[in-house]
Amino acid sequence: MDELDRLTDERLLTLSAGGDREAFALLVVRHQDFVYGLARRYLGSPALAEEAAQEVFLRLWRAAPRYRPLRPLGAYLRTLTVRVCLDGIRAARVPLEPLPEGGDSLPAGAASEEALLLEERRRALAEALAGLPPTQRMAVVLFHLQGLSVQETAELLSVSPKAAESLLSRARRALKDRLAGLLR
Repeated sequence: MDELDRLTDERLLTLSAGGDREAFALLVVRHQDFVYGLARRYLGSPALAEEAAQEVFLRLWRAAPRYRPLRPLGAYLRTLTVRVCLDGIRAARVPLEPLPEGGDSLPAGAASEEALLLEERRRALAEALAGLPPTQRMAVVLFHLQGLSVQETAELLSVSPKAAESLLSRARRALKDRLAGLLR
């Protein structure tokens, strides 16, 4: 085991702040799946998620000298990822792509009619989520898919908890309306 592998994220970031690229590379390896996964769930597109992840780590590299570990690095990276995704969508003014589906293959042994219905529902949900405004979509991703509390979701979106609840409520209504045909 390499000596760097034993260091905490905070220590690695301190070394990175001093220009240690090997320490920073290890941080990227430790957190790239999380950052990419969150960006992919929000943006839908693997290419856009990859760009967002690169931007997150570029911002982390630049911020390393100013970083003060008031909370775990993972929480800081989540905040950075949310901001990069929201900034990118607002700047590009392009529609979001549907979220990636839960699985790439159908359940083993499922009847073909049942499997097709399941696939149709997944696709409809992904398209309905892609049609939400960016902040509503991010609220859904953070609260329902990442399992964060309303308070944590609000903090990441830089809104009050009441506003986060409102975003989630509007998103649920919009999803319910869009998916009404499938819920019967």
